[in-house]
Amino acid sequence: MALSKAISSARYWRSSDQHIHINKCTFGEQARNKMDKAKREQQRDVILQCACALLNSGGGVISAGVENEDYDYCTMSLGEDMQMYLKSLLSPANIEDFIEFVPSGNALQMYVKSWCSHDNRARLCSVDSGLKERSGTSTLFIPPSGVLDFIKKKRQTLYSGPPAKKRKWTQGDELIYQKAEQFYEKREARLGQILDFGESVNVEFKSFDSEKNLEKRLKENLPKYLSAFGNTKGGFLIIGVDDRSKTVVGCGRGMDAQTMEQMIQEICNRAKTRAFHFLNCARKEEWSVDCEVFEVMENSGEEPRYIVGFKVPAFCCAVFEDNPKCWHIENDAITLLDPRSWLEKIQLCDPGSISNSFAYFVFLHLVREENVLSRYIPQELQKYEKLLNIPPIQSRSGPGILIMSTSWAIDVNLPRNKAVICEALLISTDCYPTLFCWAEGDSPELWQYVNDTAFSLKQKLVNLGGYRGRLCVIPCLVNCQTGEVIQNETDGAPPYPDSYTLGHIEEVLALLRSLTIVVMSISSPLSDTLGCEFFNLLTEVQYAILSSYNGIRSLLIYGPPGSGKTLIAMEKIRRIKNSDNCEDTDILYLCENVGLRDFVRKQFICLCETRASFMKSPEETFSRVKHIIVDEGQNFRLEHGDWYKKANRLVQENGGIFWIFVDYFQRSHTSSSGLPPLNSQNEAFLREVVRNSKEVFDAMLDLIHQIADNSKPEETAHFQDMVKNVTLSHSFRGQLIRRTNLPSVETEVVKIIRNLLQQGHLPMTLEYGVKKEKLPVQFGSVENIHQGVVVLDTIRRFSGLERNIVILVDPTVHSFQNEVGVNVLLSAFSRARIRLYVLQSKRSILTPRIPF
Repeated sequence: MALSKAISSARYWRSSDQHIHINKCTFGEQARNKMDKAKREQQRDVILQCACALLNSGGGVISAGVENEDYDYCTMSLGEDMQMYLKSLLSPANIEDFIEFVPSGNALQMYVKSWCSHDNRARLCSVDSGLKERSGTSTLFIPPSGVLDFIKKKRQTLYSGPPAKKRKWTQGDELIYQKAEQFYEKREARLGQILDFGESVNVEFKSFDSEKNLEKRLKENLPKYLSAFGNTKGGFLIIGVDDRSKTVVGCGRGMDAQTMEQMIQEICNRAKTRAFHFLNCARKEEWSVDCEVFEVMENSGEEPRYIVGFKVPAFCCAVFEDNPKCWHIENDAITLLDPRSWLEKIQLCDPGSISNSFAYFVFLHLVREENVLSRYIPQELQKYEKLLNIPPIQSRSGPGILIMSTSWAIDVNLPRNKAVICEALLISTDCYPTLFCWAEGDSPELWQYVNDTAFSLKQKLVNLGGYRGRLCVIPCLVNCQTGEVIQNETDGAPPYPDSYTLGHIEEVLALLRSLTIVVMSISSPLSDTLGCEFFNLLTEVQYAILSSYNGIRSLLIYGPPGSGKTLIAMEKIRRIKNSDNCEDTDILYLCENVGLRDFVRKQFICLCETRASFMKSPEETFSRVKHIIVDEGQNFRLEHGDWYKKANRLVQENGGIFWIFVDYFQRSHTSSSGLPPLNSQNEAFLREVVRNSKEVFDAMLDLIHQIADNSKPEETAHFQDMVKNVTLSHSFRGQLIRRTNLPSVETEVVKIIRNLLQQGHLPMTLEYGVKKEKLPVQFGSVENIHQGVVVLDTIRRFSGLERNIVILVDPTVHSFQNEVGVNVLLSAFSRARIRLYVLQSKRSILTPRIPF
């Protein structure tokens, strides 16, 4: 579907929602039929592109000025061509499922809902995929609705192992392929020769014998055939042969061979840049097209003619003919997605597809009674309850809920405006979701803040929470002294249609479900390929620590392995930044492990140092630091001085936050850590393991019990309390594989990794003690964890980090550290998110207390 570059005639702007203004457009069948064809197509294309961009970007409003003065939407509709293209864009859904048209004065308002496809997966809405495939002797375009099936079929081939030398074809197709290959490799053809093979799924003929501008013709036609062959089984495209008679006619009459070869090579080079890999493709193989140009013989002295042959290999992933026709909004501009970004985004799952068993403990349990507006007011905000006595709230009887917050901006990862005293979100039947913000006055900066917060909240509810209904969030600024709702310049704008109000309790609960996901979600660089929601959502206790303990400046947080301590530490840093408007240099993250330090550094959220470098640096180095977050505190030492005293002094001078995350189960040494005694300070406890699969957790639990049973008297009560309450927050099974008495651990590791690569896993696995030269993959240490390498390092250096698959080889500790041998093994086990291999050679001896 060809589209003009019409998008430049549309103007984008954002307040509490996304708006696109189109100056003039003609609507109605008769009026559009009278238009100049080019202008009609330009107007149609701009509507189509704007609708596509909003569908892929959380929804919004298109306002199109009506050019024909006698237009009446009720009697004239849009126009057949516009309706046909919109229907094609939204297929298999109906137009009215996603777009509502409302006439408003001399404009037509189009309220566009966020896209979700017919199989309940919130993927991209596209006009054209830019992909081709072969079917019989035809070259077909892959419709956007068929792209996921195409990817699924490709992945089945991808995960079945390396490509076979001979692909499975029908006997006839294989014979045709062999004859085409012989013709291609022989590089000989006579004018008028009739070939002894024809077209098939793997062979295509084109004559182009009478083309005066062959280069233009080839540039227009070749990309679709190269895409189709690359996306199917590969094959041969032979130009200079009549496709009906199979007669050699030649092409490029009068051109010299060198010019032909240069022209063809440029086209092949461009095609190579349009081959892209799927997410987590294990092969990452190169793809390129071979070509041959040879002169046709027995030409009777006429101008030379040529055969141009292309040998196209099958590609493991996707070869594009052209850019997908798919728009979205990025950096407040409507932009066309490039093939790589489009391919990545279209494979993403619906963000709202969470388990029905997920505990919506935050808000949903409060909405129980019909015709009652519940209130959720955190304890620290109860002093502001009287502010809720304003008509827009008092007039609502429910069912629904009013949720107060110190700052909804922090919940959607925006900086807080301290001029706003408190905020409340109203979600109730028969009204628009509304965000109330109480402040002492009115200013453009305050309205910008309220609009930005409402907009981001709506975007999060749709894109992260997976809400599928029509949605708006109305911003409302309230004077905290008078209770008066402050008007602004947008109050005269056309209201949303009634369909954007929440009509019944089921819609309220659906929106609350999405809101729960939003407030319980954290930005998690550690979780990527599982597709399981518990790796992205906070548990109840994690959420409580971040919210209920917000006012506590000094806090020790204890948690077992896999309870998400590092993630909570990073989320706390983000919330401090947004709440106090901090710079990166105002917050210091401390840990013991260099690999973990480098990992957090790459998040670009704060200063990051190890305990050793912190102690070796003069105090002036950290003069700007106001807040300190300590991770893996149980492994800190006093060898360079009293780190706790130095850190506490820095924080006390600035009235900052000092939180320490500790897990004595993973203690890796026997010397003093410098931590305060147990029960001497404010404490919080993480109880649920969220980062490990059930099989791995069960093995970890055995080790946890061993550590508790053999703990020191002064630590027994702490360990027993932790053991009694530790649980797994999900039922994802995963895998634990134990292999003992192996004659060669290295051989076993080679076999495991090769099998994993053939199954489609990227080289993102952890191993210990494997000889690098044994495998054709790239190895690296913990410093390379962000790269596509197999990490080869020790248990201690990988502390605090994790990967989906871990291979643990001959796990042992030095004899002088037998006291923490089980702790070290537990730390190693907990590094595996999904699958853990524990390999023991004949010569190794495990710590006696470790069951194997």
